[in-house]
Amino acid sequence: MGPQQAGCPPLSAGPADWRRSGGLKWTFHDDDVLAAWVAEMDFGLAPAVGVALHDAIERGLTGYPYPEAEEATARAAVGFWANRFGWDVDSAWVFPVPDVIEGLRRAIVHLTRPGSPVVLHSPVYFPFFSMVERAGRDLIEARSSRDEEGRYTLNLDAIDRALDEGAGCVVLCNPWNPTGRVLSRAELSELVSMVAGHDARIISDEVHSPITYRDHDHLPVARLDPERVITVTSASKAWNLPGLKCAQVALTAADDREVWSSYYTPDKVGVGTLGLIANATAYEEGREWLTATMETLEGNRDLLAEMVAEHLPRAQHTPSEGTYLAWIDLSEYGLEDPGSFLLERGRVAVTGGEPFGTGASQFVRFNFATRPDVLVEMVRRMGEAVSVV
Repeated sequence: MGPQQAGCPPLSAGPADWRRSGGLKWTFHDDDVLAAWVAEMDFGLAPAVGVALHDAIERGLTGYPYPEAEEATARAAVGFWANRFGWDVDSAWVFPVPDVIEGLRRAIVHLTRPGSPVVLHSPVYFPFFSMVERAGRDLIEARSSRDEEGRYTLNLDAIDRALDEGAGCVVLCNPWNPTGRVLSRAELSELVSMVAGHDARIISDEVHSPITYRDHDHLPVARLDPERVITVTSASKAWNLPGLKCAQVALTAADDREVWSSYYTPDKVGVGTLGLIANATAYEEGREWLTATMETLEGNRDLLAEMVAEHLPRAQHTPSEGTYLAWIDLSEYGLEDPGSFLLERGRVAVTGGEPFGTGASQFVRFNFATRPDVLVEMVRRMGEAVSVV
């Protein structure tokens, strides 16, 4: 069963329809540009989420968030986590925040050693960098390693040095935007042990956790050390809800819950009421839609690998283990700014690698959550653009 049968927009919908619908992804650039940049899918809403939002509007639920909605979202989230990841969390330990980035920032400010630097394992989701600045902390970049096949691993030596220098936390991104990695139990265990040895914290962004492919399962790192780990996630990526401003912070340490509850009184939470309703519905009633969507994403992931090999033969691309994002190394083409080049010459909007961290300027992040034939045309255009260099 594909997304159409599960209630996604018909697969006949395409770029012109998406532009008419509005939204950032397909209206930011000119009409002849194909959009593979911002992390949104072209599959619309799960039907159950749409019904819930329409019902909320009809009931006039556009005021401030209320305890019943917050509790319902927490219950739905922990039910999904238990079913999907075998992670049992008390719903009373789950707190709403406007989005994942704000949840991470608040965790840095309130739940790590005052004034301590923050470690980022680059390349990593670029808003993390400004988030650390807004948290009022210094940043230590631990540039990650790649094996001969281009597969990224955490640079534990660099992280260890950063912790030696006094860093109070590591902000983890798993599944890893932009590299597409799903970190293994062994990797996570090593990281947890290292962080524990420095009496530091892990603040884990797990927003892409529902999106993993065959032979790769997401392990919430808090399962390994619930006292040391703070988890921030949302239904926003897996169910296309980022504009509704709702995420969850799971605090599995009692001291964290005490600190958070004493500071984040209702007037400081800032979550959206419709976001709570949408997240709760997605977690509870959107699993069939997600399963169908994952079938399409997995097909696209494999198709992208074939297309890159054919049309971008000098590129290095390791198929993603999770997320609907691909991280493509175009170093062999010698482009000064690959993202701008592909936009100007190929009329394909990707995200250039420069903002993701040191050494990433020759990469592009490619969003493959679209219709398969649109994906084919995107890569064909990219190949044609670089064929002249």
